[in-house]
Amino acid sequence: MDRDNRLSQIKETDLTESRLNEEFLTWLKTKGLNYLLLVLVALLAWMGWNILQERREQARDLAWEELSAAMLPVSLAEVATRHAEVDSIAALALISAGDRYLASVQNGVRFDRTADQPDFRLDADTRAEFLDAADKAYGDAIVAVEAAGPDPQGTRLPLLLAAWFGRAAVAESRGDFEATETSLRRGAELAGDRFPKVSAWVDRRIADLPNLAGAITIPKQADLPARETLQPLAPSIADQLLEDLMAPPPAAPEAPASTDVPAASEPDAGAAATGDAGTEPPPAENPPVL
Repeated sequence: MDRDNRLSQIKETDLTESRLNEEFLTWLKTKGLNYLLLVLVALLAWMGWNILQERREQARDLAWEELSAAMLPVSLAEVATRHAEVDSIAALALISAGDRYLASVQNGVRFDRTADQPDFRLDADTRAEFLDAADKAYGDAIVAVEAAGPDPQGTRLPLLLAAWFGRAAVAESRGDFEATETSLRRGAELAGDRFPKVSAWVDRRIADLPNLAGAITIPKQADLPARETLQPLAPSIADQLLEDLMAPPPAAPEAPASTDVPAASEPDAGAAATGDAGTEPPPAENPPVL
């Protein structure tokens, strides 16, 4: 009896397992491939996203490295064009290019020449060319910042201020004080209440512009008064003391080889005989010490 029950249980177990296997195979043939395809698609999407992020990080690192290595304005402009979509690389590169042109104008020498070359110093045409290039670089930087879209946190505001103040410096170098005031006021509007010290500086700068309008004439050497010829002064006491200290000391005199010492005088015998014994003779002088 027990044996029959045991055999029936084994048959039922085999039937259940067989039914489960058939149902799994049926599900796998009908719906399993679709679910498996979805899993594979999700896995591929995750891998692709990681690869994209890695490439973006590499592109960002490359952009910052090229920006740090660029020295000439032409190289900086190429960096701004090549990496226009990376962070604020374009604006930073263009502002750096404008600063390079403006610094060359202020120093009066070319940044792309050496001191031994004949065109090392700026002439009027090159100065005007550099000022135009600087103004264009600052203007392109403003366009690049504004094209990046809204900036609710104001992280790109310092770039705008640098570009507008750069344009003000260019206009001041040209002698166009009206354009200088316009650029300064635009920078003050952007600074607003967030940078009150910048706004105060702009007000002071605008107030000083009329003082810069007048031309400053540097006199020529021939127009300067003749320099008065001064008579040489007598040496001071300090100089005389210094000369005395620096002079060699005088040589000491040599001592004599030998000296005769006079003998002490003896008391007079006649004075002793007359009873003047209580009178002591004068003491003998000490001999000189050599």
